[in-house]
Amino acid sequence: MNKRLLVFSIFLFSALGCKLPDADKIKTNLNFEVGEYAVSLEKARRDHKNIMLHFYANWCPPCKKMRKVTFSNKTLVEKLNNEFINIKMNVDSQDGRMQAARFGVNGFPVVILMDTSEQILYRHTGFVEASVLMQAIDKL
Repeated sequence: MNKRLLVFSIFLFSALGCKLPDADKIKTNLNFEVGEYAVSLEKARRDHKNIMLHFYANWCPPCKKMRKVTFSNKTLVEKLNNEFINIKMNVDSQDGRMQAARFGVNGFPVVILMDTSEQILYRHTGFVEASVLMQAIDKL
């Protein structure tokens, strides 16, 4: 009986993981910086904006849900686009792995709000609702 439950659980989680396309293919109006972390950090310093750093993996179901649900919330997207430099880090890339290790990321997705000196102001591991992220931003 336990064996059946284990096989069913594996099948179910595999099927759920395959339901959505890769996180990068899910459309959002959130303006993410493309390229290396250091270049995006320099842009944030130049523009005097805080940073929203998002660690994800294409194979991660909560990452896909976050992109599809949280990062499609119009109010949140407007606030992030206007007040932050948004950096996405795919942990399957070399720079993504390096930055994930540097920031102690050990689960996905991760959202870090920080200033240009890289002082972390807010950190959340796992899926986060737009309203929760908005409250964290409003407290900064």
